[in-house]
Amino acid sequence: MLSERQRLEALYSIAAALRRQDASAPAVLQTAVSLTASLLGIHHGGVVTFHKDDKTNDIFVLGENAGQPDTRRQVWYRLIAHGLVGYAHHARRTIVVRDISTDPRWPRLPETPFIPTQGSAVGVPLEKNGHMYGVLALIHPEVDFFDAGTVEMLEAIGDILSANIGNAIAFNTTPKDENRYQWLFEDAVVPIIITDLDGYIVDVNRKACEFLRYKRQDLLQLPITAIHRMGTGPVGVNRFESLQMGKEVEFKTAAWPSEGADIPVIVRARRLFFNDHDVIAWVEQDVSAQMELDQLRQDLAAMVYHDLRGPLHTIYGSLSTLSRLLASSGQKTILDLLDVGVRSTRQLSRMVESLLDIQRLEEGKAVLDPKPTSMHSLLANAAQLIQPMALESNQRLLFNLDGELPFVTVDADMILRVITNLLENAVKYTPMGGAIKLGAEAVEGSVRISVEDSGPGIPKHMQRQIFDKFSRVKYRDAPKGVGLGLAFCRLAVEAHGGQIWVESEPGQGSVFHFTLPATRQLETASA
Repeated sequence: MLSERQRLEALYSIAAALRRQDASAPAVLQTAVSLTASLLGIHHGGVVTFHKDDKTNDIFVLGENAGQPDTRRQVWYRLIAHGLVGYAHHARRTIVVRDISTDPRWPRLPETPFIPTQGSAVGVPLEKNGHMYGVLALIHPEVDFFDAGTVEMLEAIGDILSANIGNAIAFNTTPKDENRYQWLFEDAVVPIIITDLDGYIVDVNRKACEFLRYKRQDLLQLPITAIHRMGTGPVGVNRFESLQMGKEVEFKTAAWPSEGADIPVIVRARRLFFNDHDVIAWVEQDVSAQMELDQLRQDLAAMVYHDLRGPLHTIYGSLSTLSRLLASSGQKTILDLLDVGVRSTRQLSRMVESLLDIQRLEEGKAVLDPKPTSMHSLLANAAQLIQPMALESNQRLLFNLDGELPFVTVDADMILRVITNLLENAVKYTPMGGAIKLGAEAVEGSVRISVEDSGPGIPKHMQRQIFDKFSRVKYRDAPKGVGLGLAFCRLAVEAHGGQIWVESEPGQGSVFHFTLPATRQLETASA
């Protein structure tokens, strides 16, 4: 097998060879598959490309000119329809067949001199920006030939190949006549800057000159870093290096016009083969208006927080006081109306609080007050709040709690609301006379809390979506709501370093789980 240094050298040599290749997708594919196979000592393999409708476009097979091209392609169509290529294409992930003689993902093939009857195989999807170009498939007569290091290298080659195919297609569909070039580039409604691979400006469109307040000749040969900062990616990867490898990059920064204030922008850049030159195209999107809208949203949230929360608390307090004063009056109708008002005001207050908390959590500005907290105490408080709702629906609230649970360092009010939200949902979706189970256990340095209902269940395709804002499971006679509770739960749990998920089968109820990191101190049920 290849060493790490050999793999890196191979990646560089393949990338360099593809850069020298003519700008046509077939030439890029044949070059890539030949170099990759030669590097690994492989004699069987190829690349299958697909149209946008997922129909097969073309097949580039190793050694196809060695005779029997029709038979070769018939075998490859079997791999597309019933085997490795089809699996990698539809799963959009790398598929490794460790032993082609036993793995069901390898179909029965006629005996031929160009496909071994034993060994191993790998299928690597060629995908970029959501577009599936094809699958690179290689076969070796040795079982378990494709180890983790080899697969990692092949996936890196797949990334380079995908970028080069995309560039080749873009180049071959680029109009050559001057009028269409004028329309696509010079008259584009967004600022576009073209640089060489070292980042020096070689062309700009009219919009870029207006946006940056420069004359065209003053921009030429300036480094792109004179226009805005480049920075590094989230894991310290140099963006220039990513672009030179054919990857597309996107980042937020500020553009520096020749005069006036800095302009906040989102920059999208990618490498292209354009007008017989290898270049990088930079599109500058002005996000000043978007930032103004974000500020408006923050101001609106502040207004909601200060101007609605206060009056709501006042109304709630007044109604609660009236209920207590009239409790012995015997006027049942008035007491029932006051009870409806108290519940509705409490619901509206929770909705306002959830909206504000969701916004803060999304912005990373949640005001948490983490303190070592008894998990038993939180669960007992939540159960006490929910018990009256469960009794009204003739539901049983059951408990399955470990006798000893680690303390958790959390904002107790926020986590109490998470548990309460999950229990309220369980009450809503559990039928009359049903049971709701509240559980907690220590699991590998964390505490896992579970809330189980006996409701209608949640379809598989909805089990992640329900944790998004304003998303709800829709079915006939479903309880009403606006879909904020679970979104708040997800953000609050994640802000504490935990995870939340649901396990459910339609018709068999649902179990919501979430975890919280534990502290060292243990508590007992009597604590």
